[in-house]
Amino acid sequence: MGTKRKKRIYERNIYYTVLKYYVGLFFRLSYGKREYYGIEKLPSDGALIFASNHTNALMDALAVLDLDTRPKVFVARADIFKKPLLAKIFFFLRIMPINRIRDGRNTLKNNDEIIKQSAEVLCNNVPFVILPEGTHRPMHSLLPLGKGIFRIALLANEEIAGEKPVYIVPIGIEYGNFFRYRSSLLLQIGHPINVTDFVKAHPNKEEPVMMNDLKERLQEDLKDLILYIPDDVHYDATLELCNMSCYDRIDQLSLKHRVLKNRLTANRFTVSLIQNRKEAEADKTIKILEEIAAFAESRKRKKISMASVANPNPVMTIIYRSLLLLLLLPCFIVSSILYAPTLLASYLLCSRMEDRAFHNSVRFVTTLLLWTITFVAFAITVFGLFEWELALALSLVFLPSPLTFYQYYKWFRTTRSDIRWILAKDLRTTKKRFVEWILSL
Repeated sequence: MGTKRKKRIYERNIYYTVLKYYVGLFFRLSYGKREYYGIEKLPSDGALIFASNHTNALMDALAVLDLDTRPKVFVARADIFKKPLLAKIFFFLRIMPINRIRDGRNTLKNNDEIIKQSAEVLCNNVPFVILPEGTHRPMHSLLPLGKGIFRIALLANEEIAGEKPVYIVPIGIEYGNFFRYRSSLLLQIGHPINVTDFVKAHPNKEEPVMMNDLKERLQEDLKDLILYIPDDVHYDATLELCNMSCYDRIDQLSLKHRVLKNRLTANRFTVSLIQNRKEAEADKTIKILEEIAAFAESRKRKKISMASVANPNPVMTIIYRSLLLLLLLPCFIVSSILYAPTLLASYLLCSRMEDRAFHNSVRFVTTLLLWTITFVAFAITVFGLFEWELALALSLVFLPSPLTFYQYYKWFRTTRSDIRWILAKDLRTTKKRFVEWILSL
């Protein structure tokens, strides 16, 4: 008897396909607002390597997976593959291990085989996803890119040998808040980098030089797709100023409100102004940024959210949200009872994690798994107790309990913060001065 052929990670799997659509549904419900741009830029004639910035753990990978209906193969750090059961689960989920330099230089040799397998994935028309920063950081910035993605691209280009081009597709992901569940998500696809054409145009360049050139190109492309704040020292003050002036900046640029891309455009414009002003008047600008940092600390001590500071009309918001909170209170109470086991589980798991960037990933996974189980148990119970018409109505009403809970809690939290902001007359006066300064530049 012949030996059984080893299954390839990229091969079609009906169970994976069903799970992918189910996970995709829960992922989309994890955000209050999503905007995707640039999907029309994706080439249809070649092998695609998706490369995005990495700020929010698992959610970044899911955002790329959600781009279109095609399955994709990912890489993740090798240390999580040590247990055989986990390794099998990750293989089913189309995730391959890759070693990082922090895992020890002697482990990097194991990447050669992974890179070959990655090239095989691309040769079989399956997109490959790698987050080239190598680790996540919940900041509007960019860590140095690793070389693995460029080694994979160049090897794949050799393996395909002119059959089709190899592209690196830059993707910029922006979150309204890195740590709040049901925040906003903006994803933009940049212009694909044609690695095949690049190699042809530089026949005499050695591979390390080509890798470095591609790295610089991708790094600049990613910076153009995100809110890139280059100054870590004054990062918090810069972001604070962006957020507090964003509404007025959008008006100044004659853009539409409630569009995430316009918000990014406005904030990028503000960052560029701050950087230019620091070059022209360093001492004065740094002094203002230090004052803004002190403002931010005072705001946080008073438990006022940035959403309240950025709100152009908090009084009206307080009025209509208070009415909504009152009307929807019964629905919230019942939804909270049903969602309580899932909420408790996610809270306990998050409390054990020092890295807050994992929290939304934990909330997503617990909601995906535990809420599914809870709702099935609820549906079985009500169909056993009531006539099917009433049971169906109850099931449909309370199916979105997680969304009801998080939306209600968001309204409650922001309304409470808006009231504190209205009462903080000194902070509102200070904010007005800062906004007038940045808008005048």
